[in-house]
Amino acid sequence: MDAATIVIGRLADGPTPPTAASATSPNMLHTRVAEVVASMGRPPWSRRIIADERQLVTLIASPPGGGNRPHWHREFDEWWVVLTGRLEWELTGGVVLRATKDEIVWVPRGTVHHIRNVGDDLSLRLAVAMPPAMHYFSACEQCGYTDDGPREWCA
Repeated sequence: MDAATIVIGRLADGPTPPTAASATSPNMLHTRVAEVVASMGRPPWSRRIIADERQLVTLIASPPGGGNRPHWHREFDEWWVVLTGRLEWELTGGVVLRATKDEIVWVPRGTVHHIRNVGDDLSLRLAVAMPPAMHYFSACEQCGYTDDGPREWCA
C-alpha cells in the first residue's frame, strides 16, 4: 500500500492578514456554534466548518439514539470535541468509550468507530479529520450493525 502524500498549494511568505477566510462556511474567521445549529434544522446533520489541504473540521448533530455508520480511515487519525450531549464510541477490539461536554476522543487510523448519541438530548461534536477523508465501512463488532450502504465514501 502506498503512503498518502499531502500537497500544500499555498505557503505563507511571512505574517499576512487573513485573506483565505470566507464569508460563509467553510473557513470563516469566526463561527458561532449556536448560529450554525439554528440554521440547520432538525438533526441528523453535519456542517463543514474548516476545509483545507490538511484538515477538515465538521460540526455534527445527532438526535437521541442517532449516530454514524461504523467505519475506519486508512490515511489519518480522527478526533472529536464533544460540545453537548452524551456520546458512545464502539471501537475495534471491544473498546467502548463514553464522552460528554468538554471531552475529547481520539481514534487512531485503522480503528473502526461507531458513534451513537446515548443521551436524551441533541448531541453536538466537532470532528477533525484529514482530506480527502475516505471512509471504509465495517460492521460494528459490538452491536453487529451492518447495512447495504456504500462500502467506501468520501466525506
